[in-house]
Amino acid sequence: MAVTEELGALMGVARKSWKVFLSYKVWFISDILTGFFFVGNALLIGIGLTGRRYSSSLAEMTGYSDYILFAVLGFMVLGFAMSFLSGFVWSVVDELYAGTLEYSFAAPMRRITFFLGNIMVRLILNGLYLAVYIPLFVLIFGIKLDALAFLKGLLVLLLGIPGMIGLGLAAAGLVLYLKDPGPFVTILEMLLFALSGAMYPISILPRPLQLMAKALPYAPTTEALRKVVASGFSGAESQILYLASVSLSYVLIGYAAYRWSERQARTVGLKSY
Repeated sequence: MAVTEELGALMGVARKSWKVFLSYKVWFISDILTGFFFVGNALLIGIGLTGRRYSSSLAEMTGYSDYILFAVLGFMVLGFAMSFLSGFVWSVVDELYAGTLEYSFAAPMRRITFFLGNIMVRLILNGLYLAVYIPLFVLIFGIKLDALAFLKGLLVLLLGIPGMIGLGLAAAGLVLYLKDPGPFVTILEMLLFALSGAMYPISILPRPLQLMAKALPYAPTTEALRKVVASGFSGAESQILYLASVSLSYVLIGYAAYRWSERQARTVGLKSY
């Protein structure tokens, strides 16, 4: 019965999130165009830096000579990473601004149900966008992507998702402390983009930033996914094992950090506006 009740609560939160999303119909256009802008920028950057979209230097560093394919795979991970991080954080921020956080937290459901209900719409839409993007990118940009290799890459993405959830949960806990979480969210999203390895290999970053990128779940997911698509599972064992360890670590860290954050916030009352 408890499982049925949690599922009902999950669907209720998701329906509310969907209705809010529908009230801003321009978001559909914005979301769809984001993918084309990202890949278009990648094409222009590649041509601007090397004079063509294919790079021997990139091939030496990553195994990919086609910068467009390299960027498309990175964008796929980045889209899901942003959904989890922003989804967890904005689930709290929106409730804070509306002054309803206390009521939502008092509802008879688990906290993870509340968060995943808010994120579910973003994830479903990301999956739909991906199903549209990939065929169009193949058609428009002529990228060569093996279907089986791509499916293997999706399995790697699933392995990285628990770590993304854990980090998102920890970030949501930090937001409970902040008087104005807006700037924090903006900085967090910029940091995610810079250290995700979506647009460029993290090996070109300064050593401290490389270590920071490898300590977060996003770049290891991106690197493992690209390696699997290029070489298969047998050629990416070390990347997959490292990703699994990072992902599991963030599940534990995120859960502990959020529980501690919420307990501390409740001692002084949850903030609202």
